[in-house]
Amino acid sequence: MIVELIHNPASGTYSEHRLDALSHAFQACGAQVRLGRTESDGLFDILPDCDLVCVSGGDGALRLVVASMARTKILKPLCVFPAGTVNLVARELGYSDDPEIFAREVMAGYLDKEKSRLAAPMVAFDGHPFVACLSAGPDGQAVARHDPALKKRFGGAAYGWALIRLLGNWPQFRFSLALDMSDETTDHLNCSAFYVIKARHYAGNWVLAPAARLGSRHFHVLLLTRARRRDFLRFITQIALGRDPARLDFVECVPAYRLTMIAKDEISRSAAFQADGDTLETQPHEIRMTGQTVTYCLPLAD
Repeated sequence: MIVELIHNPASGTYSEHRLDALSHAFQACGAQVRLGRTESDGLFDILPDCDLVCVSGGDGALRLVVASMARTKILKPLCVFPAGTVNLVARELGYSDDPEIFAREVMAGYLDKEKSRLAAPMVAFDGHPFVACLSAGPDGQAVARHDPALKKRFGGAAYGWALIRLLGNWPQFRFSLALDMSDETTDHLNCSAFYVIKARHYAGNWVLAPAARLGSRHFHVLLLTRARRRDFLRFITQIALGRDPARLDFVECVPAYRLTMIAKDEISRSAAFQADGDTLETQPHEIRMTGQTVTYCLPLAD
């Protein structure tokens, strides 16, 4: 059995020691390990003769690997060792961050195909897949303005600090969204910020859309009709307390399978978007379910 172990050397928590430990753990389980690495332009190939692809990194690295698999049409079972700043997919699927436990549980899952495969429908912005979340608004600006050196040292706290720094020059955006719903209707909505949620967790252990799951055949769109400083503070307080943010009067959450977006003014056309914790180079126009799937190999305990 060949495991292609792809790592992200730019990850905020990258450790050569942990990568070696993970490689040795797979070998101790009887696998042959072949090392690869993500490239920032996404143009790297997954070798077709591997049996299992393991991503050692966060959701951004996973997004690059999924995009490469979609581009080359190499459909291999995939697993994620949580070695990034934020690991939303790994958190939802229950992967251990201990290399030996991870390798043992993933290998057990690989061998027991009936119980340990999750076919996750793929979602993409303008044809580019993402795995957990995409958003525009204050947090999109914070991701765009965070200090990479601070992220390397303090992890996800760098995003929080960037958000605090926005308070002096708070962004005010207006977006117009057309949402194609599961009941084949289309809804037109205006908002100041929005989130496209595919995975259950967001920015760590927070939950924005309680019904969201990787295996769902649609995504959830969380809209803030207002996003002033005090509104956003109420929003994040609601989430931090473990409450459904859609209970607030300026928040709405709807399931959809296609979204098209228009930025309504010049300021909004300059708004930063983030996908899986990385800033997008251009604003997306369309977000949709693609009809393709990503097959995750789930961990099985002994």
